[in-house]
Amino acid sequence: MRGAIVSAVKVFGGLLGLYAQAPLATNSGVALTLEPGGIVWCEGGWQNLPGGTFTNSGTVYISGDIRNDDPGQFFLPAAQPGTLILNGSQQVLSGQHPIRTDTIRLLNTAPKILQTPLYVDELLELGDAELRTGTTFAAVRNPAPAAIGRVSGFVSSDQGGYLERATNSTADYLFPVGGHTPLRYRPVYVTPTTSVPHRWAVRLANTDPNNENLPRTQRHPDICEVNPLYYHYIDRLSGTDAANLTCVYDPTDPIKGPLAQWRPPTPRWEPTGAVAGPYPNSWQVRNVSNFQTPNWAFSASGFSLTLTAFPDTIEPGQSTTLTATATPPLSNLTYTWNLGDGTTSTASSPLTHIYQTPGTYLAIVIAQSPEGCIDTAAVRIVVNILTSIFIPNAFSPNGDGVNDLWNPFVTGVKNARWILYDRWGMEVFRGEGLPIVWDGTKGAQVCPEGVYTYLIELERFDGEKVRKAGTITLLR
Repeated sequence: MRGAIVSAVKVFGGLLGLYAQAPLATNSGVALTLEPGGIVWCEGGWQNLPGGTFTNSGTVYISGDIRNDDPGQFFLPAAQPGTLILNGSQQVLSGQHPIRTDTIRLLNTAPKILQTPLYVDELLELGDAELRTGTTFAAVRNPAPAAIGRVSGFVSSDQGGYLERATNSTADYLFPVGGHTPLRYRPVYVTPTTSVPHRWAVRLANTDPNNENLPRTQRHPDICEVNPLYYHYIDRLSGTDAANLTCVYDPTDPIKGPLAQWRPPTPRWEPTGAVAGPYPNSWQVRNVSNFQTPNWAFSASGFSLTLTAFPDTIEPGQSTTLTATATPPLSNLTYTWNLGDGTTSTASSPLTHIYQTPGTYLAIVIAQSPEGCIDTAAVRIVVNILTSIFIPNAFSPNGDGVNDLWNPFVTGVKNARWILYDRWGMEVFRGEGLPIVWDGTKGAQVCPEGVYTYLIELERFDGEKVRKAGTITLLR
């Protein structure tokens, strides 16, 4: 290894290992082989020039950056797979060609940053570190469901980058994706519906979808809001079969309702029929086969609000029960009531209220979900004094002070109109308002004895009209 200062040769477990202490170890074109049980410890960086290959069946520790400019992708497949351990602080993996390894293990908590693709043939062991792919990708080729392990580590990606996994079973495949600015861990599980080999790509887009040309305002009417903090990119890279997709949210996220998908032809965010997922705080979309636009986000479901009153026609002092109903049913709604008589409330639904004064009232309720979705509904309540009417069938306007007026008695109405006719159908008297009164005259003339016909129209407080007709006898 040119450029490396070999300061010691050590024996590990009876096997020969190489210990290099230098800012940079450079392989300028030598084919290296590390036998099973062998250890290479490089406390600096490693540069692999064209022609430099490494068949690793042992364990290689590298504390600095790695650059690979050899088409052989640095580590070649070995009969007995080896392990690459990145044990430095922040480390950068770059070069003109990808970096390939059997198992890669990340130590410490500082990020390991990719500037060239990383292919992992066996295991990706994240530990507590962040693997930052940037605009490139890390591909785990081992289709075993347990091929990725972690303690608190995760894979972050910028637009164009992703974590790739191969699958060949119907198990749940974890994609431990997150973001670093701000820090988020929002994993995804892909569950293939068949055991046919497939490849999948997942990225947590740790930004407002608006920033990546996925406007949150372009959404189906059944969606009132889309998560403004992040969304998930989930794509099928190879294969044609469907999969179940499960995305995990954090309870502190402002929008964490069912998953929506960005779809053509509009395009816009569309409901997916997501159901509660098998993991805590998760939603699952089942049998997904359309990956034409592989963008998914948690949403807040819109709702339609109706308001009913029972009974809706009451007397003063009587109570009515107001019930607000959301479709689809939603929990944790908050309500603001305006009951039309000057009363307001923030009580839950149903609400019982007493109206004291006759009239027609418009009760209005505004419901709001925890995500900020709002709808309004209203209902009319009629408060009437019980309508009753007594119409005398005779009177004697002779000035003796007894029964001198025809004066029907009515309650529970706000207005009245009436007309009186003589026996020949000629109009004798017309009146409007309350009370209803006739003194037996037409203009200034006294009407003769006889039978007269009346028509009365009463208007209740709810606007309903009540009509009465009959005859009265005028006696003198």
